Amino acid sequence: MENKKQLIYLCKRIKQKDMRHLNFLSFVFALTISAGLYAQTNVKGTVLDSLSRQPEVGAVVQFIRNGEDRPAAYSVTDSLGKFERTVPGSGEYVLLLQNMGRKAVRMVFKTEGQAELDLGVILLQDDAQSINSATVQAMKTLVKLDVGKLTYKVEEDPDSKTGTVLDMLRKVPMVTVDGQDNITVNGSSNFKVYVDGKPNQMLSSNPSQVLKVMPASAVKDIEVITNPGAKYDAEGTGGVLNLVTGSAAGASSAVQDGVYGSVNLGYTNRGENGSLYLSAKKGKLTVGMNSSVGVQHQNGVTYEAYQKNLDLGTNLSTDMRQDQKSPFVFADFSASYELSPKDLISGTFGMTGFFIKAEGASTMTMEGPLSYSYMSDQKTNYATRSVNGSLDYQHSSTDVPGRVFTLSYRYSGTPLNTELTNRFTSETMPFADRMSKSDDNSLENTFQADYTTPLGNGHSLSSGLKYIARHNTADDKLFYAESSGWNQSKEGSMIYDHYNDIGAVYSEYTGVFGKVVLITGLRYEYTWQRVDYGEGYGHDFKATFGDIVPNASVQLNISPTKNVGVTYNRRIQRPGITYLNPYVDRSSPTNITYGNSDLTSARTDIVSFVYNHYDPKWIVSLTGRYSHTGGGISSYSFHDEDGIFNTTYGNIVREDNTGMTAFINWTAGPKTRIYTNTTVGYGIFSSKEMDQTNHGWNWNVVAGLQQTLPSDYLLSANLVGGGRTWTLQGWTGGYTLGVLGISKGFLNDKIRAQVQFVSNLDKGPMDIKSFAHGRDYETGYVVSVPVRQVGIGLTWNFGNQGFQVKKTRKTITNDDVINNTNGQSIGTGVGTTTGAGQKAM
Repeated sequence: MENKKQLIYLCKRIKQKDMRHLNFLSFVFALTISAGLYAQTNVKGTVLDSLSRQPEVGAVVQFIRNGEDRPAAYSVTDSLGKFERTVPGSGEYVLLLQNMGRKAVRMVFKTEGQAELDLGVILLQDDAQSINSATVQAMKTLVKLDVGKLTYKVEEDPDSKTGTVLDMLRKVPMVTVDGQDNITVNGSSNFKVYVDGKPNQMLSSNPSQVLKVMPASAVKDIEVITNPGAKYDAEGTGGVLNLVTGSAAGASSAVQDGVYGSVNLGYTNRGENGSLYLSAKKGKLTVGMNSSVGVQHQNGVTYEAYQKNLDLGTNLSTDMRQDQKSPFVFADFSASYELSPKDLISGTFGMTGFFIKAEGASTMTMEGPLSYSYMSDQKTNYATRSVNGSLDYQHSSTDVPGRVFTLSYRYSGTPLNTELTNRFTSETMPFADRMSKSDDNSLENTFQADYTTPLGNGHSLSSGLKYIARHNTADDKLFYAESSGWNQSKEGSMIYDHYNDIGAVYSEYTGVFGKVVLITGLRYEYTWQRVDYGEGYGHDFKATFGDIVPNASVQLNISPTKNVGVTYNRRIQRPGITYLNPYVDRSSPTNITYGNSDLTSARTDIVSFVYNHYDPKWIVSLTGRYSHTGGGISSYSFHDEDGIFNTTYGNIVREDNTGMTAFINWTAGPKTRIYTNTTVGYGIFSSKEMDQTNHGWNWNVVAGLQQTLPSDYLLSANLVGGGRTWTLQGWTGGYTLGVLGISKGFLNDKIRAQVQFVSNLDKGPMDIKSFAHGRDYETGYVVSVPVRQVGIGLTWNFGNQGFQVKKTRKTITNDDVINNTNGQSIGTGVGTTTGAGQKAM
């Protein structure tokens, strides 16, 4: 600095005419400044949670010169909790480390012109600290916010001890669950469900049915990935729901050897559930296991409906009552082994099973020019299973920090077996008793290679290749009762094979420019499809097509606790076998359903604006979103010339959705939290093929209070409500629920007990109304579901260390297929906050 002052003084004294001396001195001055700036040090470190030793993702790192107010440099931790930044000059710096919901860390370090300085492992704690030994700990934050991803900490929610995963989803920002348990993410019912970063086809096909039986205690976090980047498969317009069970989360070699686990048991008047989690570490080997079981009993569901044929002038009314039992089982095993400090191998194996057994009786009455009535007794056996396994190898460069190469393989099999029996009684219509059986399966083999490398300080490039070989099969049979027994109908049966191979290549750039984070990427997917029919109606065909999928996001970190951003991405809908299968389900004599083998993929373009703010008292997350879909896949209905009501699928809908989601959490004191999760939107639907339009407002609100009472009892109260949801041909009505829970911990919170009460705000069962209309029909129904219940839960945490199995930075994620999302073909009903939800046939 003294040399610089002398140069400035000399410059002032140089005469104007002596330009040669001035130019020379200016050159010397520039060299002096450059020499000072050239002295720089590459500072790096790793940020982990103080208890679980999990990586702290997205933490803001500021480097402040001692004695200055403004930071000299910024950085943000990556998916492994690592940061790396070049800081100018030499001397003393203050490192300020902050992340939403975490206590800030300050540490002083010195640079002395060395090329690199490793600060090692830095531990972060929750912002909530105990006030003193006689009081309960302050409220822990429930939500971590980012422009492209939101994390809801299920394990920190007291309702998770007796609730289901579906109950937790009602509280998660960007997610809506309506009165019939249909789930939407970012306003779209087309989304994918992952478990520990890996796709689960069974959950993606039937999320509502399965998640309302799966106990919330089996899940650690729910991640909502609203802006999937180029590395994700292009399907899933609403985004990705990732259920983090803990068995495959990231870990650190700093974790000590030991065993950790937890057991949870829940019981209500409508179901029972339990879960077990175990993890163990010995040297370089880490293993984990997470399992859960549950069963739901839903009795006394009633269904009243009418169906008008406007051309014939007939009206078919239905009155039905049904009892249902739904068991569920889930198990996931994982292991990893560090071959060397730069080589890691990890593997997983998982099994999931979901079953429905239902019995019901209905009365059908036709009025008009054609009049008749009949009674029907129905029995349903539904079983879907999922078996999957993966193997990942990761090599990390020792010469270039952050350079990682990953090879992955994944297998998945999802068999589905359905048996539906209808027996009829009628004095006017001689309907034959009938039984339909379906044996479907989907097999996948996936191969993937990923490569990530830094491009200088604050910049990185990720690229990869992927190939999916998928084989879907369907063996559907229809039987009619005869005096000799069940006789198969060849006309009503079908054997069907669908081969679907997909090749993909992607590249994504991430750059940090001070407070600005830029992500832009491009993905190209090419699809080969082939369909072969063994029996039944249908024509063999082949098809190939390609999709270009761009994405981009810009995030401005206004401060360590505040950011704004804008994102754009294109997503596609690719139909799965339940949409493509042209098998005609004739289990009802008056209604038939079938798929459409001519469906093609649909594209959706999405723009989002995000604002996130956090301080010790307030968490505010606001997201505005607009999406446009052309040629969207939708179900539609009509009457054929015989008066039979047909339901099938087509690329027939143009859909425009505009909406706003607000999550606001106010920590009023160390013992009080008040929060709301509110979504408001407007949808416009149109179809030239159907010559129809529809539009309407939709809304969903969750308002909650968590209060610590005397003697450390924790009170949780929630009010949940939603308005109408809209489709091209109709709407489904809203609902309201109230949930009250009280819990208490014992033995330093190693054991926690909870009691919970659930009820709708009206007397009697909850009524859900629906209406739809087309060119030649009008239909409506009212489903009445008993929801009042009382439940108890008990959780036991044991062991000496919380940690999870290490995993590779990248692994296979298949999210490119939609399959009758939300399982609406299975039944209707409403989920509740118990170990077993409701869904009636």
